[in-house]
Amino acid sequence: MATQAQKIRAGVFVVVSAALLAGVLIVFGGMRFWERHATYHVVYAGSVIGLEEGAQVYLNGIQVGRVDGIAVARHDLTQVDIRIAVVAGTPIHADTRATLQFAGITGLKVIDLRGGTLAAPRLPEGEVIAQGETTLDRLEKQATELAEQSRALMARAQTIVDNLVAITDPRQFEGLASIITQVGVTTDALARTSTALEGMVADNRLALRQTLAAVGHTADRASALMDTEVAGLLTSAGELLGGLRDLVRGNEGPLRSAMFDLRQASRNLKEMSREVRQRPSRLLFSSPQAERRLP
Repeated sequence: MATQAQKIRAGVFVVVSAALLAGVLIVFGGMRFWERHATYHVVYAGSVIGLEEGAQVYLNGIQVGRVDGIAVARHDLTQVDIRIAVVAGTPIHADTRATLQFAGITGLKVIDLRGGTLAAPRLPEGEVIAQGETTLDRLEKQATELAEQSRALMARAQTIVDNLVAITDPRQFEGLASIITQVGVTTDALARTSTALEGMVADNRLALRQTLAAVGHTADRASALMDTEVAGLLTSAGELLGGLRDLVRGNEGPLRSAMFDLRQASRNLKEMSREVRQRPSRLLFSSPQAERRLP
């Protein structure tokens, strides 16, 4: 049977071993029992192959946490929802971006948080950190764009080749000989017509010149005649206007008297018409008015 001393030594050995094991776990395993963590989410579009639970999370290359869970996003089956736990107080701001990075040559991936400025507010716990873009992602997008452009260029090149084949098809030139023949005949006819016109112009050149000279002479005479007649008419009109002006000036007094008498007669007619409308008996019983002397 074990003695009391052996039991004590065995107990001390167990306690020391447990203490050493706890120290090793704390020192080498990175376990921090009293450290509080904050949880965030990162949503990636597409595959996250190479990323596993427990993978490290870095902020600008500094380890600040780990991956707690990986699952397909509930709202979109093409996206992956990654839950990460980082040390409480880690400066994660609204403009911080999360990117996937390779951890060495093993093919495993880690999450690297980059960016973030003091001008942006702190991101509350439980919110989603926006996905960032790595150099590999940019190269992949550029490669995709180049592939699309190459595909479009190939399609255009194929269209050009098809057009060239259609243009150079021998069947396109079957009627070309007859067209060339018709063009030659038309050219000969035009040449003969031009020669005939030149001959007609040469034969009638003198007559055309004489006709043009006669037309020019007639136009000159008509212009001179028009100038003379218009000048005479203008002179006569001026003399007539002058005579009328002298006549009016010479009879200005009688004309004014006549205008006055006309106004007075018009006024008297209006008064008489008004009296007749008011008293029709005046036409039968009124006494004649005395004659009015003209001024």
